Amino acid sequence: MLQVTVVSLPSGHSASLSIPQCATVGDLKILTQESLGKHFLRLVTSKGKNLNNPSEPLWAAGIEDGDQLTAIVGQAKLAATETAFALWYCGGDGVVTWGDSGDDSSAVQDQLKGVWQVQASQTAFAAILEDGSV
Repeated sequence: MLQVTVVSLPSGHSASLSIPQCATVGDLKILTQESLGKHFLRLVTSKGKNLNNPSEPLWAAGIEDGDQLTAIVGQAKLAATETAFALWYCGGDGVVTWGDSGDDSSAVQDQLKGVWQVQASQTAFAAILEDGSV
């Protein structure tokens, strides 16, 4: 088991976490969200590396026993069409949509990693990712 300390900004709350060495960044993010009670967050290592690939093993991300991570809490953002809404935060790994039944984003959630912006037209949403792709 790895022992990792996560400090949340700007609140300063911290949590000491135990996580299996075989866990992924996504596992660590979920554990951090549950421990800190915050859902819109990004994890950054003490070396400044953004942990934004949820399927990356902790060892491959360079996480070692005793490391200290920073959890940056993001502000939720909202976009709207005429009949639906989309909620996300910059750098987040997903978009939540609701409203008109044609605006369900569940089929493309696996493609929504590193969302920087969501643009809305009258009837549709487009997510702009951190690598510039849409």
